[in-house]
Amino acid sequence: MKKILTANLAAVLLLLAAGCEKVIEFNGEVLEPRLTLSSCAQVGDTLTACVASSVFFLADKKSGAAFTDGLDTLRGSVRCFVNGEKTPRPMWLDRGADAASLCYRADYTPAPGDHIRLEADFPGFDPAWAETRVPREPAIEVLSARLVKANLGNWDAFFEEMEDIFDLEITLAVTDDASYEKYYCLGAAALMLDEWNEDLFRVHYGFSSNDILFRQMDRSDALSLLAGDGGRYFSDALIKGQRHSFTITVSSISQWELDTMVSFGLQTATVNENLYWYDYSYQQSMFSVGGLFAEGVTLYSNVNGGYGYFGAAAPVWLEVEW
Repeated sequence: MKKILTANLAAVLLLLAAGCEKVIEFNGEVLEPRLTLSSCAQVGDTLTACVASSVFFLADKKSGAAFTDGLDTLRGSVRCFVNGEKTPRPMWLDRGADAASLCYRADYTPAPGDHIRLEADFPGFDPAWAETRVPREPAIEVLSARLVKANLGNWDAFFEEMEDIFDLEITLAVTDDASYEKYYCLGAAALMLDEWNEDLFRVHYGFSSNDILFRQMDRSDALSLLAGDGGRYFSDALIKGQRHSFTITVSSISQWELDTMVSFGLQTATVNENLYWYDYSYQQSMFSVGGLFAEGVTLYSNVNGGYGYFGAAAPVWLEVEW
């Protein structure tokens, strides 16, 4: 009898819960779709710009609809200007690129110092445009690198039974050119050999450093998407026009990893403010996802008449040997 009463009570509660619906009416401004323009001009790579349509977060978006719906590719266009001059050939639509947006390519490779302007114009949308300047390549050099036995503390005895564990200490020097404000990013990676499949794959490594270059950046604005997992930023605020040496440590590299490595290097890059602030705001938004007390984060945008970003970087890969 008790089980029957319990089951009946649960059914009543479910019916009550199902009937308690509250409709919340939105009385704010409904934003019309605008163009989104996204591009990162990298020295040595062909310039690509991706265009899509924004969607209001309360809009009744049809299932399967794409962010490119409503963009007339026959009458729409994306134009590129370099140092005030329009590129000879118009940017062309790459049909094989990401389906989430329309990606246009230019017959142009960014060079340090170039001032680039992108203009997107599609029927039914306000024109969108953005400008950026390509930074010079970073003057970063490897001074020395050495492999030392890792100090694992109480874990030493445990790991000695398995294999040797090492730390890689790399001393670098950066010479700032005292030009306009910019940021540097740095990441470590190794090219590994999969002997079973006879294939190569890349592994990213984090690193630590007590140098003031990294201490001035707090955790939330230290991460760098451009340099890969574990990559970090530092700014030129403390070293304008100077040469500064510093040491980073890649910790806990196993003997197996060393035996599997084909090469080891550092992904360095000079990044302009436009790309840095977009990367920073994107990282902030990732930290806020799922947090109990998280607050909304506005993504950085330097696109006029629409949304998105247009930044630039000059990457340089440095081989490290020890």
